[in-house]
Amino acid sequence: MSRKDVTEVFTPRMSEVNSTMYVHRPAHEKSLNRAIKRNSHTLIFGDSGNGKSWLYKSLLDEMKVPYVIANCANASRMGSLTNEICNTLIEPGTVKKLGFSEEKAAEIGAYFAKGGLKHTGNYEVASDEPLLEAFKLFNDARPDKKILVLDNLESIFQSDDLMTELADIIILLDDSRYAACNINILIVGIPNGVLQYFRETKNAESVANRITEINKVSGLDSGQVKSIVSKGFSQLKVPLTGSSITEIADHVWHVTLGTAQRVHEYCELLAYEIEDNGWKYEARLLKKADKEWLLQGLRHSYQVVEGHLNSRETSVARRNQVIFCISKIRVHQFDSNIIDKQIQKDFPDTIPETNMGVGAILNDLSKGEPPLLNKNSKANTFSVRDPRYLMCIRLMLYRDPDTSKVVKKNFTR
Repeated sequence: MSRKDVTEVFTPRMSEVNSTMYVHRPAHEKSLNRAIKRNSHTLIFGDSGNGKSWLYKSLLDEMKVPYVIANCANASRMGSLTNEICNTLIEPGTVKKLGFSEEKAAEIGAYFAKGGLKHTGNYEVASDEPLLEAFKLFNDARPDKKILVLDNLESIFQSDDLMTELADIIILLDDSRYAACNINILIVGIPNGVLQYFRETKNAESVANRITEINKVSGLDSGQVKSIVSKGFSQLKVPLTGSSITEIADHVWHVTLGTAQRVHEYCELLAYEIEDNGWKYEARLLKKADKEWLLQGLRHSYQVVEGHLNSRETSVARRNQVIFCISKIRVHQFDSNIIDKQIQKDFPDTIPETNMGVGAILNDLSKGEPPLLNKNSKANTFSVRDPRYLMCIRLMLYRDPDTSKVVKKNFTR
């Protein structure tokens, strides 16, 4: 068999599920499966690139539940969620049957006809209550349970009008006319606190009680990253030992934070380095892939991190130590005490008898344009403003074993 192309295996920007590379998430799949079987609407949220779309598409296909996807970004652009849903379900000029015979087209499509029903008889252009008409057309094609996916919720989350429209649609689906269409909504997006938002609206109880929220879709764990590495390079027929697979997977998981899209991005670049090396893997290729990945996708992040480093050489460079230690901790929210302890662990020879000033440094890192950190003033905690900054820190900074100083790698072509 011939070797697959790299872009067939590692597919970071592929919207459809790459079934040969999909990594199952048992806990999320079980929760989503049960929520779909229950007669309620469902919310999936998580940071961009963590595989929310592949998760729900893979599971719905496996469950053989028909679905269509409406894009909230289009709703934001048009100023109407109803229009986007209708445009997703039917095309302009679609006709409705007035009681005469009908003939189905040879191919209705994956799940339902989108302007694809052939009728004989007299018709008129659908015009009464567009949303109900669209739902009825969807139901005519598939009378069993169906899912309407509202993707990219973040596009309308800041719009009171569109979020109110979403709440109204959710409530309407309990109305007997709409309920007869047997449609449930799956809301997908980045923002958390969606249920809290609805609790603060006038329809709080009505909406919140109709939505099931599954656990946040976060990054892949180390085992899942190892599975992607193993399956991917096996398909590319790259001979790897068990230790090499572990070496690659550990590095990829560390620098990408397990973000599914970034894992594919990095492995794609590493695969090209291996291809250029005659399809033979060597550990040195990881450094080459680091450079390419940073230059292609993290150049801006590199500049942001670089702008927050010590501008001149100092004996201790405490600021650099703080930034380096931020990349070592495994918690999302941290305070000065956590960073202080990490510095004592990694740089014990530089600890003064007086205060190290870590709190002041963290405050400074939450300022500037753009800031490196977000600050929660109430809890006096911090978080990295953009996950890509954290990925970049892990690539560009290292502790020199001879001098114990934090050293910056220079990435230039």
